Amino acid sequence: MKRLTNIQTISALRNGMITLNYIIVMFFASVNLLVSREVIRQDRSHLLLETVEHLPKNPDSVFWICLVAYALLAALILSRVVAEIPGKKANYASIVLEILLSLLITWQLNLAYSGLYLLVFSDCLFHMRREKKSANYTVMVVLVLFYFLSNYYVISFFMPMTDPMAYFSVPERKLSLLLVLVKNVLEVANLLMFVAYLSLYIAHQTVENENIAQELDMINQVNKELRNYAAVTERIGENNERKRLAREIHDTLGHALTGIAAGVDATLIIIDKSPDLAKKQLELVSQVVREGINDVRNSLNKLRPGALENTGLKGALQKMISEFVGLSKDLSIDLDYEAEQVNFEVAKEDALFRVIQESLTNSIRHGLASHVYIRLYIEDNALHILIEDNGQGCLSIQPGYGLTQMKERIAALHGAVQFDGSDGFTTSIVVPMQTGEYQS
Repeated sequence: MKRLTNIQTISALRNGMITLNYIIVMFFASVNLLVSREVIRQDRSHLLLETVEHLPKNPDSVFWICLVAYALLAALILSRVVAEIPGKKANYASIVLEILLSLLITWQLNLAYSGLYLLVFSDCLFHMRREKKSANYTVMVVLVLFYFLSNYYVISFFMPMTDPMAYFSVPERKLSLLLVLVKNVLEVANLLMFVAYLSLYIAHQTVENENIAQELDMINQVNKELRNYAAVTERIGENNERKRLAREIHDTLGHALTGIAAGVDATLIIIDKSPDLAKKQLELVSQVVREGINDVRNSLNKLRPGALENTGLKGALQKMISEFVGLSKDLSIDLDYEAEQVNFEVAKEDALFRVIQESLTNSIRHGLASHVYIRLYIEDNALHILIEDNGQGCLSIQPGYGLTQMKERIAALHGAVQFDGSDGFTTSIVVPMQTGEYQS
């Protein structure tokens, strides 16, 4: 509510400056026009011409040019709502046009009034608060230079100009003093409104920065809570998975091993007394073993990714990559798969998929990478896997659970894995090919 009140007050001050500057511009233009007409009517043109060193502009043209130019300037400023931040191109175009219109009006008035630049400065100050500092400073410096250099006594030193105060000195003394007084009061009022606007703007920016800091603190707190929640959820998931695997092992392998142990014990008892009965008992044990093997194989198949089962390693990797990319618009992953002729064993295929999956997860979660390159190729009768990312990298690599698991999986395949975090993060894997796996 306080922020809204500040914006409303700033907007009201800006509208007040627009109105006041209209009065000032038309005051100067009207003085030029009315004084010129009066001296012509009274046939006293020589009095005005004697006080100027340069032929004055047509007062009628000056009046109408100032009126139309200021109407365009006011419409342009009022079209930009204080609370909104316009697009960059439209913003700069509006600023340039405001400066040009102000320059035109100031020039038509013979540099008698430069307070228009304070109005444009106020408008630009609020609408450029989200632009780059360099661009912001450039515009502000230009406006300040225009404000101080748009002065008759400065410019007339370099080129001949009509003295704007000549129009105030031609009328009778009392009227002349009154016009000068009105001129000074209007200019001071404009300066005071500008100072008030500037003070309110600084106060508004201070409050806004404090609000942004509080919101960032809240976001950081929420992120911390989300990370904690994710860690807890992951641990819960791991515990549930362990329980499921324990039940699976108990129901399959445990049952099979118990039956085998009981059958072997029975065989040991009867083997000397009745070899034929022992033989039948061993046949039953053999059947239990085969059933146990089938149960274990079925349990392992449940743990195997469905994409591996249906499309092989390449298809499973492509599916995994599409899922990762689909979760983030800023992420790109390139897969260069040059192992089309390889027929991997099921266990090796599972291990390679898990290793690449873990490496990709680390690149995105820990390295904050926006691009990952994965290449699989055959060289010197070995499978080479290269995984590179443009993430944060890590100069001192301390293997955690994920990297340790990767090493163990590759070691089980008689391969080797190396990590390099000097430029992004790179994982290099070499796994020897087995007989019959590669068909050239």
